[in-house]
Amino acid sequence: MALPKDPRQKMINIMYLVLTALLALNVSAEILNAFKVVDNSLKESNGVLSTSTSGIYSSFEELLKDPKSAQKAAIWKPKADQVKILADEVSVLIDKYKQDLKVEADLAEDGTFREDNIDAATRLFDTKGEGKNLYSKLENFKSKLLAIDKDMAAQISSKLPLNLEVPQSTAGNLMTGDKIKDWVTSYFHMTPTVAALTMLSKFQNDVKNSENLAATFCINQVGSVKLIMDKFEPLVGTSSTYLMPGEEMTVTAGLGAFNSNVKPTVTIDGRSISVSANGVAESKFNVGGTGARSMNVSVSFIDPNTGEPKTISKKIDYTIGAPAGVAVSPDKMNVLYVGVENPLTITAGAGSEKVTAQFSGGAITKVGGNKYIAKPTQDAAGEQSVTVLVQGKAVGKIMFRVKQLPSPSAFVGNLKQGSVPSASFKAMGGVIAKLEDAEFDAPFEVMSYRVGAVSSDIPDYSPVENKGARWTGAAAALINKLKPGALVAITDIVVRDPGGRSRTLSGSLSYNLK
Repeated sequence: MALPKDPRQKMINIMYLVLTALLALNVSAEILNAFKVVDNSLKESNGVLSTSTSGIYSSFEELLKDPKSAQKAAIWKPKADQVKILADEVSVLIDKYKQDLKVEADLAEDGTFREDNIDAATRLFDTKGEGKNLYSKLENFKSKLLAIDKDMAAQISSKLPLNLEVPQSTAGNLMTGDKIKDWVTSYFHMTPTVAALTMLSKFQNDVKNSENLAATFCINQVGSVKLIMDKFEPLVGTSSTYLMPGEEMTVTAGLGAFNSNVKPTVTIDGRSISVSANGVAESKFNVGGTGARSMNVSVSFIDPNTGEPKTISKKIDYTIGAPAGVAVSPDKMNVLYVGVENPLTITAGAGSEKVTAQFSGGAITKVGGNKYIAKPTQDAAGEQSVTVLVQGKAVGKIMFRVKQLPSPSAFVGNLKQGSVPSASFKAMGGVIAKLEDAEFDAPFEVMSYRVGAVSSDIPDYSPVENKGARWTGAAAALINKLKPGALVAITDIVVRDPGGRSRTLSGSLSYNLK
C-alpha cells in the first residue's frame, strides 16, 4: 500500500508560507480564515492517512491467519506495531497541545476562543517550555522510527516529511523585529492561535505521513494487502421510471461488495452527499423546471490496495416533462438568478401570439415568438413559479429555483494570483471581478479594496484603500514604486452585483512580482 498522492498535499506548504508572510504583515480576518482553511485541509488529509494506515494494520491480522503469509507476517507485524505505538503517542500529545492552546486563548463553553491571540502560543510553548518538549518528542519519534529496522530506514529516511530544522531567515520576525533564534521561536513566538493550531496540524500530518510510509514498508515485506469485503448491498437500476404501453424497460441488478474501512466521498454537481454505513449515498432534490437535464456524480475513495486516491465520475441525463403540453425551459441555466436577465422558451400547444406568462418572483417579458426574459427581484430567492396562459387562461404552472448570483472571482486585470512579471502586473491598471465559466453576462462593478505590499525597500506593510476598480491616488503610487521581489496583497474587495447590491468577497489576492 503506497502513500496517498493527493495533489492538495503538495500545495499545503506553499499555502502555509504565503499565509505566514501575510500574517507577519497584518493579522486580518481574511488571513485568519485562510489559516483555518489550511488547517481543515490538513485535518482531512490526516483522516485519509489514518484510514489508509488502519487498513494496513487490519491486513496484518488476516495475513497471520493465512498459512502462506503467516511466517513473514509474524516477523513484520511486531515492527508495524512499534510504528503504530510511536505515531499514536505523538499524535495524542499534539491533540492535547491543541486543546491546551485553545484554553490559553480563553476557550469558552461554546467552543470559541481568541483565534487572533498572539500571546497564547508564546506562553504555552515558550514560557512554559512545552515547545522544547514537543520538539524532543518529534525528534525522538523520528529517530526511534528509523531504528526499528535498518532496511526500512535506508528506504524511507529520505522520504520522511518530518523536518525539524530551524527555518533560516536573515530578515527575522517582521512582527517583532527579532531574528529567529531557535525552533520554538520560529514556529510559536508571537504567533496567532489559529496559526499555531495549523502548525500543530502540519506536524501531526508529518507524523501520520511518516507512519504510513513505515507501515507500508512493513506490509510490503509480507505481500500485498488483503482486501476484506464485509458489507454487501443490492444494486438495482431501471432504464426509466415512466413508460407508455408497449415500451421496453431495462432492469440492471447486481451485488455491491464494500469494505467498511473504505469510506467514499460522494458529490452531485459538486454538492457533498452523506454516505451511510453500507457505503451508499442517497440524495433527494427538487428537479426544477421542464426540459433536458444532467447531473455529474463523482465517487472518490482511497484504493485500499495501493493507498492512492481515486475518483469515478458519471454523467446522468434525465428529462423533466411538462403538464398538458406546456413547456417552460431555461435557455442557459437550470436555475433563475436574481438581478440578471434569464432567457426562457415557453410553448403551450397554441400559437405563440396566444401565449403569455406570469412570474411569481419578479418580471417576465415576451421578447418575440416563444422567447421570454425573466428577471427575479432581490427578495425572490427560493421556489418560484412561471404560470403559462393561453388567451388569458392558465394552462400550466412550472416551478423554478431562484438563487442569488454567486460571488465572482477577483483578478488584477487578466492575471490570476501567484507569481507574475512586475511589468505585466503594473500594466493591468486595477482589479476586476467576474463570474468564471458563466453561461451569461453578469457584470460586477468593483467598488473598493485595500492594497498593501512588502519588499526590500518597503519594510512595513501599510495597506491603503482604493476607491473604484482602477488604481488611483495612494494605491497607484504604491503600485508604481514596486519592484521585482515584492509581495502584494489585495484585501477587503467590495463589489456591486447586477442587481445593485454590494457584497464583500471572501478571501484576498496575493501576487509575487518577478
